[in-house]
Amino acid sequence: MIRLTKIFAIIASLSLIIGCGSQSNQPEVDYGPNPFLEKGMDNGKEDTGYVNLRGVEVHVTVEADIQAASYHIFDAPAELAQFAVTYLRKRDNFYLEILAEDSTSAERVEWLVDGEWLTRAEAAQVDKSKLTHFRMLEVNAVVLNSAASNIQTGKVFEAKVPVKHESIMRDADDKCADYNSHIDLGQSIYWYLWNPTRSNCPAELLQTMTLTVAEVLPNNPESYPEYDKLWEDGKLTAAVFFGKLDDGDVADDYNWGNFNKLSTWLTDAGFTQEENVEMGRRFIKATGDLSVVIDVYGPDIFHSVADYARFQNWQSAVSTHEIVMYNGHSVLGTGYAFERAVYPDYYQIFQVASCLSYEYYVRPVLAGKGSWDKIDILSNVQPTYYSENFPLTTTVLAKLIWGFENNGRASWQDIMEAVSRKLGHSRFGVSGARGNCYSPEGDRCQTDPDPDELRYENTTSIQIPDNNEEGISSEIVVAENMNIGTLKLELNLDHTYVGDLKITLTHSERSYTFWSREGGSDDNIHETFELNNFKGLDANGSWLLNISDHAGADTGRLNSWTLIVTPGDGGDPDPDVLIYENTNVSAVPDNDANGVASVIEVAEAVEIGSVKLDVNLSHSYIGDIKIALTHNGATQMVWNREGGSRDDLVEAFELSSFNGVDASGNWTLTVTDHASRDTGSLNSWKLTITPKGGSNPDPTELRYEDVFSVAIPDNDTNGVSRTIQISETDTIANLKVELQVTHTYVGDLQIVLSHNGTDYAIWDRTGGGQDNLQQTFDLTVFNGMSINGDWTLKVADKANIDTGNLDSWALVITPAE
Repeated sequence: MIRLTKIFAIIASLSLIIGCGSQSNQPEVDYGPNPFLEKGMDNGKEDTGYVNLRGVEVHVTVEADIQAASYHIFDAPAELAQFAVTYLRKRDNFYLEILAEDSTSAERVEWLVDGEWLTRAEAAQVDKSKLTHFRMLEVNAVVLNSAASNIQTGKVFEAKVPVKHESIMRDADDKCADYNSHIDLGQSIYWYLWNPTRSNCPAELLQTMTLTVAEVLPNNPESYPEYDKLWEDGKLTAAVFFGKLDDGDVADDYNWGNFNKLSTWLTDAGFTQEENVEMGRRFIKATGDLSVVIDVYGPDIFHSVADYARFQNWQSAVSTHEIVMYNGHSVLGTGYAFERAVYPDYYQIFQVASCLSYEYYVRPVLAGKGSWDKIDILSNVQPTYYSENFPLTTTVLAKLIWGFENNGRASWQDIMEAVSRKLGHSRFGVSGARGNCYSPEGDRCQTDPDPDELRYENTTSIQIPDNNEEGISSEIVVAENMNIGTLKLELNLDHTYVGDLKITLTHSERSYTFWSREGGSDDNIHETFELNNFKGLDANGSWLLNISDHAGADTGRLNSWTLIVTPGDGGDPDPDVLIYENTNVSAVPDNDANGVASVIEVAEAVEIGSVKLDVNLSHSYIGDIKIALTHNGATQMVWNREGGSRDDLVEAFELSSFNGVDASGNWTLTVTDHASRDTGSLNSWKLTITPKGGSNPDPTELRYEDVFSVAIPDNDTNGVSRTIQISETDTIANLKVELQVTHTYVGDLQIVLSHNGTDYAIWDRTGGGQDNLQQTFDLTVFNGMSINGDWTLKVADKANIDTGNLDSWALVITPAE
């Protein structure tokens, strides 16, 4: 299966075919700020008004009747499908990827003859007059806007196409085509101007082509360019092509302004121009052990993807650069430059900004590279304005360079979000990023199985009934008797609004709801959950997964689920752990700052090593809720009006505020509702207390924590600072920083740790619109220093609207021996 990924495919409706014909008399261009001078990943949230409608990728089966000359019959399906490309593209919700040379392959097209589907090889043996109906399999498409809201397998799209596509110019003249001042209508390009909805287009010349969704591809998780491959030689090389756009003399072309402006911006950003290069302009910059080389080519170097005379210039750049960026005409989909190029064996990134980039140019580049492991392709699904090529190219290039020079912290999501904000829409996406292995945390593709893990899988696909609280159940039976040490559940579930869902796992009379109407409007759950609630039980017997949908309109399917069991040692691995639970159901008063208080009394007088709090709360809007735990005069805020409109809260919290104190006495959980209309109840809560010394994973670690919660000023570069003072004088061998930050848009935040004159940005405006930051970071920059002195954490919010708190932070230090 081909792996394709469209990131942030948000489509703004446009009324013109743009970026494909000439645009003369261009006004003075406002280029805006130079992105190569920006620090960090973001410029703020300038365009909070646009709506993010993420695209859904699908495989479709294309089917229609066909009338064509017998000698040409096997080329005809792909040619006819080109009319569907135009018809669907003009409706702003369905974008079909189809390259004629590839789509005619024997594996992709089948023919219906006497009620039986034949392959091309089989069809070649029959009378060609019987080849009147075809289907094309596994054609890639992107579905957007309203069409994406309820996409599922079996959904049928329709496109009006000619009955006889080979003679449509003779049969219809201009009655079924749009006028274009730069293109003369003819048979060979009729498909590009195709418009069967015109009032005088004869109905008898038309038929309906069906496009049936055969597979809905999963959404893309956070992914990164393969920076580790780009770092191998310590050098990043990029080729930027500004092709010929206007109809006149190449010396007067619009793109020369972009060519010169990029040269100026690179110079301003510290790049040095190299003299006497073979073609174009070369700019070089070194940062530490890394260097960046950018070759910029004007319209004279390569006019377009159909520029046969200057093809060698294109080939030379493709052969010697890791990033190749093309800004020019599609020439009505001719793929000459991409089909004929010989591609190098190393990983590359291609940007193709033109009329028909996604529909036509993703596939030949992939074919040339041979594997998605070696290529990521940024392309557009709608034609683009001349004026958009430059901000697109410079934004992408600047972010890639920043990621290359800053430990690979710029994800594709970060980059494409920056593009969306720059252009005010997101017609651009990245194909090939889904399976990328690199991440700042390590290689995601290392899948060496744990020899102690046992896997049990159910791959039976089940439709989830819409708005049905009983839902569906799926069973896995474990035959082995074993004590459960750890349990993980891998879930593969497609659904168009996961906030509708509740998911519960039941085994041996114990049930645990690990998904309770969270995730809002997100699509699909492809995730692994660690479920400690079954620790210590015998794994033998039936395991039931129940999935229920609690709202109308959205639907989905359980594709598969897997239990991964690591056997324990035959008993509770830590007999010193103390567990206390309150299962009394208490209503939470609506819009009442006093709330409801629930108490657990602990009799044992032990010094606390760690505390885990499990909360099971039903509520129709958890963004109204605050939850605080109080014991022995100390209070820790557990939940502070986060989660927005999400329903219910079933979650475990690791609390450090009580470490070192006596566990005995009353523990009070207070739940308050701070807005009207939505209501709920505290169903149960549980304390898991590990006495000090009972489960210390590393006795050599030194831990210093600041649990004072403080608000982060909104849109204030000064931010908030907190300091931990350490009197010990040990030398640092390893340092971890644990952060607990509540914030509704972590892409606003910059977090810097300072000690002994060294400042290090732990978090530098990454993460986009993600809520909250609860993460542990391994830092090596302080290794070898003394831990003695002040450690200052500064958290600054660098954009307006979203707010939050620094709830707590901790230093976990392993001293050198």
